[in-house]
Amino acid sequence: MTGRPQPRRSTAGRNVLPSGHSRILLTSLLAVFVLVFAAGFGLLAAGCGSADVTTTTAAPATTAPADTTTSAPAETTTSAAPAETTTSLAEGTFPVTVTDDAGTQAAIKAKPVRIVSTAPAGTEILFAIGAGDRVVGVSALDDYPAEVADIAKVGDFQLNTEAIMGLSPDLVLAYSGFGSEDALAPVKAAGAPVLLFNAASLDAIYGDITIVGAATGNVGQAAALVDSMKAEIQKIKDAAAAAGSAPKVFYAVDNTLWTVGPGSFVDELLKDVNVVNVGNMPGSSSAAAQQYYQFSAEQLVAADPDIILLPNTAYKSIDEFTKDPRFASLTAVTNGKVILVNDTLITRPGPRIALGLKDLLDAVHPGALK
Repeated sequence: MTGRPQPRRSTAGRNVLPSGHSRILLTSLLAVFVLVFAAGFGLLAAGCGSADVTTTTAAPATTAPADTTTSAPAETTTSAAPAETTTSLAEGTFPVTVTDDAGTQAAIKAKPVRIVSTAPAGTEILFAIGAGDRVVGVSALDDYPAEVADIAKVGDFQLNTEAIMGLSPDLVLAYSGFGSEDALAPVKAAGAPVLLFNAASLDAIYGDITIVGAATGNVGQAAALVDSMKAEIQKIKDAAAAAGSAPKVFYAVDNTLWTVGPGSFVDELLKDVNVVNVGNMPGSSSAAAQQYYQFSAEQLVAADPDIILLPNTAYKSIDEFTKDPRFASLTAVTNGKVILVNDTLITRPGPRIALGLKDLLDAVHPGALK
């Protein structure tokens, strides 16, 4: 599963995105990501205090004026947009105000100790920055790390408001859209800060990690994670750039020809591994092309991709695709270039996105990363 909702596996008929949660993308974009994934899980912190950590924000961060009559720390504001300026925030400084991907500010008065995450990517972020021991609730779609198996479940595509409130959270992470806002309205009304995520780019994924770091008091760990992800991703991008020509690729989100289009972070990943995404080629897709949309069989035949990538959460084997008589003459089929990929890694906008990018590179330019 990934980081946002996605079309479900189907054996017939036309699929639509589930109306209740986003990558892409939540099967595996939770696969779309769930999607994917999605629908998918930045933030910048400005701060005060002794231990400074550098973070980034798209607009200058603002700091609430400190009360001159008291020693209480000034409240800090963080922003979800990508960085242009740099500011610093003391590790664990509270209160802090962060702005999520929905553009909503959330004031967090003290370090959260009971965190509920209904977004698999958000859950992965929490564990990756060292806040996993404070997670008391996750979605039934969470599958990583292994520790989530023993944590209380609070719904899947549809959030269980009562279950969330029953855990008395002091911070909730969720996906933006698909009914999350309505389901979490009572939680917010009860006083718990709620952060909504829907990353559509790598920069936004980095930003979301930064936001979660500020919201949990794990600023330094979040910054270190982002730095390590950027370094690994740059190595992959450099290897892809040196790989030569860019093949045409069709990336399937499910088994009904849903794919990724302009404005999705999976489309960005495909560009980063030096391929041409047929879902984002002028003339190859309909005017309805969007972040995640459905190709027709005729469109796929007309695009005739060099490589077809199938999600391993929707296909048990490539034969399910290659044995379809509609696609027998496709270049990718005749050349043996229909490949199963780990779409959970690729469509979940979280800390393992570099692994997803490497999986893509290995599929389209095998051996490029020495």
